[in-house]
Amino acid sequence: MPRRRTVTPRGPRWLSWLRAPLVGLSALATAACGLLTPLPEPTALEDRLSAFPTANLPLDGPVTVHWAPHQIPFIEATSDADAAFTLGLVHAHLRLGQMETARRLSQGRVAEMAGPIPFVLDLDHALRVLGFDRAAPDILAAMPEASRTWLTRFTDGINHYLMTVEDLPHDFAVLGLEREPWRPEEILTIGRLAGTDINWLKWVGLLKQRDRPDFATLLDRELRYGGLAPSSAAAVSEAADLRSGHDRALTMLTAILSGWGRGSNSLALAGSRTASGAPMIASDPHLGVSQPNLWLIAGVKSPSLHVVGLMPVALPLFALGRTPDIAWGGTNMRAASSDLVDVSDLPPDAFTRETHALGVRYWFDTERESRVSPYGPVLSDAPLLPFGEGETVALRWIGHTVTDEITALLQAARTDSLEDFRAALAPFGVSAQNFVYADRSGTIGLVAATQIPRRSADAPTRLIQPPDAIAAWWEDIASTADMPMIANPDAGFVASANNPPGASPFPIGWFFSSPDRIERLTEVVHGRETPWTVDALADLQTDTLSRSALALRDALAERMDTTQTAHPVWRQIAAWDGRYDGNSRGALAFQAFLAPFAATLWEALDRPQDWDGGDGKWRILEVVGVTDDAALGAAVQDALAAAEAPLAEYETWGDVHRLSIATVLGTAPIIGGRYRFGTVPVGGGQETLMKAAHPETVEPHTVRYGAQTRHISDMADPDANYFVLLGGQDGWFNSTTQFDQIDLWRQGTLVQVPLRPETVAAGAAVTHHLRPTATR
Repeated sequence: MPRRRTVTPRGPRWLSWLRAPLVGLSALATAACGLLTPLPEPTALEDRLSAFPTANLPLDGPVTVHWAPHQIPFIEATSDADAAFTLGLVHAHLRLGQMETARRLSQGRVAEMAGPIPFVLDLDHALRVLGFDRAAPDILAAMPEASRTWLTRFTDGINHYLMTVEDLPHDFAVLGLEREPWRPEEILTIGRLAGTDINWLKWVGLLKQRDRPDFATLLDRELRYGGLAPSSAAAVSEAADLRSGHDRALTMLTAILSGWGRGSNSLALAGSRTASGAPMIASDPHLGVSQPNLWLIAGVKSPSLHVVGLMPVALPLFALGRTPDIAWGGTNMRAASSDLVDVSDLPPDAFTRETHALGVRYWFDTERESRVSPYGPVLSDAPLLPFGEGETVALRWIGHTVTDEITALLQAARTDSLEDFRAALAPFGVSAQNFVYADRSGTIGLVAATQIPRRSADAPTRLIQPPDAIAAWWEDIASTADMPMIANPDAGFVASANNPPGASPFPIGWFFSSPDRIERLTEVVHGRETPWTVDALADLQTDTLSRSALALRDALAERMDTTQTAHPVWRQIAAWDGRYDGNSRGALAFQAFLAPFAATLWEALDRPQDWDGGDGKWRILEVVGVTDDAALGAAVQDALAAAEAPLAEYETWGDVHRLSIATVLGTAPIIGGRYRFGTVPVGGGQETLMKAAHPETVEPHTVRYGAQTRHISDMADPDANYFVLLGGQDGWFNSTTQFDQIDLWRQGTLVQVPLRPETVAAGAAVTHHLRPTATR
């Protein structure tokens, strides 16, 4: 008989009594009051910070928190444990509502906030099957004592704020949240959600198409597109090649996963290329676009840690940043950290059956079931995922094993050399990262950090793997020490943009980003004749040029007749500089032409479902190359005609390409309008350095994911560190620092975040002196 265990995420069962209709109506009436809770009044910085706890704290000694004008904290503590506790206070003060939502998302508890919506229950079921919490107890137990103490004290700080602060965030009333103490395992679970394998998003699309007769060809084509980008090792070569209901729930699931892990750019320059003569580093993570931002800017000085940088919300680590000795950034490696496993032939007693208790707001709680195989959870037990009838498919994922990203990144921030930095990242597992590095001694480099099975070269030819192959591959796990590394290349720079890190004796991944961004970085750095400065790097981070768009335009021009090249729409495209600037008329004209043109090409191939944008314009270029002149000419003619109407209605790319300023509550029915604060024009596109991904349309749309925060550091000066968030530090509605960095982000302006404590103190808007309880 199959084994069984009940899985109930720890949390309040405060709705378990909602059983009788009369009681239910009363609860709904009470909930309605919560939904109608007014937004907080506008709150100035000093008033917001007056809520921050400063007395009777469980500290070992005094702690100072300096708050810069944008509510950026810098903590000075005499012990690491006190620093971690205060970081927990800071995260809760700035983002408690967002953290509580993330906690429930990571545990599959969305229905506790949303209510008895069938597709939300399916979403919770799928999240429970994915099991972001599966490895959390073992990870906590295996942590070095110092790291476990750091995590525990961070959790203590969150709980102290949560249980003692008088006014809770607005989200609590709207989502029906209660004061529920946090556990360290829940922090680790959010970390696993943040470590989502990007390959899962690709799998969802491919799984739905397996019944196509040409699926093998489709898979081969996707693998080929995924391998177009040069590796970072090749890019630094002087001879680098510069080549031109159910559905709604599934959409929500992919949006959740893509929101936490997508792409980024990161660049390190040797001192030979900079005005200061010291290395510089510039990074801009690309994630799902929503408010509040998924990052916090913070700084810490304690006995073993002195750092400023970007922290993922609710996680006690600096994912990128600067210390007195080193600076680092990174991009998602898109490594193959997972496998789908066909476990259909395993006997029933090979599976453990799990019962998931789902809490439901406004309604009766319910249960869902799933199974766990010896190879991992059975994904086909989740109703959302597109598996065939009778298929039994499991997920083998590094994230279900014991890896320790908190220890890795804390240790990395304490190093002072590239070799030690790489060694510190040994326990790092998910999500796989290409860490770009610079230090004050002059070294620059790249460290590929992950844990990954050593698969055979033919692995990607099968979407779902046989158990015997999995057993062999997962017996031999490669780690950071086995991955590619770059140190002080002759080219004087290192760049990464979700491309392969370098050559490897075993496959690293299959679906890397298109070559546009890595080739654009390479092109600009190789071509620059003047030394790099902070301002120059800030300009690079807002670069909107699409090399593949220009390549496509020029390829089409060579095959168009004179009547078509004389068309008013094409004349605007021909004069375009290839930049997707918000005020660009040419970008609008190109997109107005491109959307109907690409759709027509794929319809002519009888493969309309294969075109959804992305991969730069390389997919279109390939199809153009195999389309005969007559068919191509007709497609061009139709697209030119179709472009006339949107060009008559809109003036610039920014008129249709919009940045939505909204929180996740903005998607809610009825009340969502309160949480949408307008849209603004924005530049960028699918494959530009300033990533601003969008649907392939010329109709007004909003950016789905893209550049979300930026960082630049000059190793010549410990105080020369600059950051900006798309949004603001504060998640408190109507705080003056809720959206105060949006205009800075749009202008390409960054905020200085110094590392020297004396500089920090001199620039503080508010300083808190935290006092321990008398008994400690």
